[in-house]
Amino acid sequence: MDLRTWLEDKVTRNRERVLLVFEDKEYTYGEFDANVNRVGNALAGLGIGRGSKVGIMLPNIPEHLYTWLGAMKLGATDVPINPQFKGKLLRDIIEHCELDAIVIDREICHDVQGAVESVGRQIVYAADSAGATSASVLDFSSLMEGSRAEDPPAVDMKGSDIVSFIFTSGTTGLPKAAMLPHTYYIHHAEKWARTMGTSREDRFFCPLPLYHVVRVTGFMSALASEASFVLGRRFSSRTFWDEARKTGFNVFAGHFAIYDMLLNMPERPDDGDNTLEKVNGILPRSVGRIRERFRINECYNTFGMTEVGFPCIRMFQESVSEDICGAPGDDFRVKIFDDDDRELPEGQVGEIVVRPERPDTIFKGYYRQEGKTIEAFDNLWFHTGDFGYMKQGNLVFTERRSESIRRKGEFVPIVHTEEVLRSHPKVKDAAICGVPSQMDEHVKASIVLEEGEHLTPEEMLAHCDQHLPAFAVPRFIEFLDELPRTPGTEKLQRYKLREIGTAGAWDSGRR
Repeated sequence: MDLRTWLEDKVTRNRERVLLVFEDKEYTYGEFDANVNRVGNALAGLGIGRGSKVGIMLPNIPEHLYTWLGAMKLGATDVPINPQFKGKLLRDIIEHCELDAIVIDREICHDVQGAVESVGRQIVYAADSAGATSASVLDFSSLMEGSRAEDPPAVDMKGSDIVSFIFTSGTTGLPKAAMLPHTYYIHHAEKWARTMGTSREDRFFCPLPLYHVVRVTGFMSALASEASFVLGRRFSSRTFWDEARKTGFNVFAGHFAIYDMLLNMPERPDDGDNTLEKVNGILPRSVGRIRERFRINECYNTFGMTEVGFPCIRMFQESVSEDICGAPGDDFRVKIFDDDDRELPEGQVGEIVVRPERPDTIFKGYYRQEGKTIEAFDNLWFHTGDFGYMKQGNLVFTERRSESIRRKGEFVPIVHTEEVLRSHPKVKDAAICGVPSQMDEHVKASIVLEEGEHLTPEEMLAHCDQHLPAFAVPRFIEFLDELPRTPGTEKLQRYKLREIGTAGAWDSGRR
């Protein structure tokens, strides 16, 4: 089944019921679909259709959902992009994905204009309906006002067709565009709804960015349940419980770092007085404290990633020390391989590899990166790059194989960040690494200056602020005579930079 048919069936069955809640306003299934149709018809009027690629650089607002699904109804591919991206990183992504149109939030329009100028159809969304700034830029509100609410013309679509590009972490280069088919969304959303036992009586909440695969665990799972969905503009541990009591959401599509933030908030007498019943994306070690303090009944952990969705899901009643992700269902096979792709016995740590048992439930490859796609599917198993082991039929996650850095819920693009550091005229060489913080990691930059040059940490920080998204800007900056590299091959020994620590580094957090 294609996503348009699936969505329109949900709308037909629930037309007068509330689907979307956003900042004190509710939209029924019928009203929501009408807005999706308006965007779809507006895009069609601009020549967008089957095979077109539409970039979305919007925050968590209803218009993000309308653009995503409006493009989908035309047979187009949506390409959600982190609104914090700018400069060379953004320009490379746009050129790589060959966008036909892009919808941009006005607040960032000026900062990204140089990077998006190659896109022929630029549409700006402004909350205040201020109008376009130039003849070459279209205004989102004007397009919506002149567009029909009826269904766009029917397009021949299949479940195997590509409907989205979702970017992977990009820890070893440009973030890769994983091509997701219609069936991927439907399968994993229905799997989450079935596993959690959610229904039309539930109300989901997700404040995490819609440019991630959290689309599935949040909005799509709510649709699969024929439930309501509360869209949060952003996560705030300070207002989280007040939002729960105000909107009545009882299902939370979260991420493990968020639960740590909630637990680190000062305790309140009414912590247990809330509507929340089910949470996903929680680490097993946090389950006991979450259940005891906030009186939450069902806590779900998962092993998931953009490329393969969610092969394993498990509910926990109490805390356990291991990161147990659950047993694979009948839709996936999961094994542990050594470096020679030989299966390891239970209890031995190796790389987690997966294989779907049903067609079109995982990604269709990396767009315009056939070599990376083939490499990932070595010996017909998808190699996740993560380590783990099997225990009594359950997958236990241990660590990431790559040298990834996760900061504020985002994976820092290492290669591009280091290119920005080296682009400073006084810098000869540079590297970054992740150093532990209370929640996830901080970024440390190690800088080697050109001979005879002097550069202050403040000047380096200003350079980073100008060219990098906020989550990639280093907190710690150190100056070294040279970077540690392997003899002969000159490969960076990033682990040595981590071993050095931050004792001798300048800390921007203490300015």
